[in-house]
Amino acid sequence: MTRGQILLLSCLSLVGPARQFATAAEPQRLTRDGQLKFSPVFIDQGRRVVYSAHNQPQRVSIIRLDLASGKNTVHYPAGSDSQFDIAFSADRKIECFARSGGIRQLSLVIRHTATKQEYLFHPPGALRSTVRTPRFTPDGKRIVLTLNAPGGQQIVSLDLQGKDLRKLTASNGINGWPAISPDGQTIVFSSSRKGPLDLWLMDADGSNQRPFAGSPRRDLYPAWSPDGKRIAFTSARDGNQEIYVIDRDGTNLRRLTHHKERDMFPVWHPDGRRLLTIAERGGRFDFYLWDVKATLAATR
Repeated sequence: MTRGQILLLSCLSLVGPARQFATAAEPQRLTRDGQLKFSPVFIDQGRRVVYSAHNQPQRVSIIRLDLASGKNTVHYPAGSDSQFDIAFSADRKIECFARSGGIRQLSLVIRHTATKQEYLFHPPGALRSTVRTPRFTPDGKRIVLTLNAPGGQQIVSLDLQGKDLRKLTASNGINGWPAISPDGQTIVFSSSRKGPLDLWLMDADGSNQRPFAGSPRRDLYPAWSPDGKRIAFTSARDGNQEIYVIDRDGTNLRRLTHHKERDMFPVWHPDGRRLLTIAERGGRFDFYLWDVKATLAATR
């Protein structure tokens, strides 16, 4: 897999006029390696972050960062395959991620940590078919993910053996980046069925699909707060890729970041007060941890 392919798979490039804003509140910077990063998740009550990074030429690895020590550890043994978008069941007994090197460009690996048993889901279609952004349902019984295969880019769900494929979306355009509410009842996702990528909501079984937060530019990477009351997401609605927070009912939209370079992949800390983002600064990509209340108060 070339670096260009990896960049294409990791995120969509958003093009628009960039403007410099005054810093409203200073976040805590967690890394300084500058590597291209994406898809972070918290584990161990927020003491560690696990994410994908372009840490080697032509390869993406899953990395585990200890926040107290700042130490990085490769989560899986180094190999020739690239690894994307790890997710963990709530009880940490099962992990899943997208992996290259098989019969598809990216297939889903479902790994039971106690037994080390692996199940593979190969998306239907030709070599370039992919899976991305898997998410366990809160009850740990199914995995919701983005499937790029014949029929376009859609959201589907699988059981824990990579079987019982159920299609949740079937619209035209792109559907992807699903995030499941903490109560397991609602999925927020991005869809281009009406033009630009906007946020949409649907019930967990794929029913009752409705627009949520539209804009003339792309809205991506939604993430629920731990209490289920707010959604953070990336948007270029003001011309540059920034982080926004909105209430579950679609009100009280607020902009968190203000910078001429990109801010993306928000994920809530388990304490519900802080938000982790990947920020591009000087062409380098690092983790920043924001105090949401203090930052939003400073921008009023």
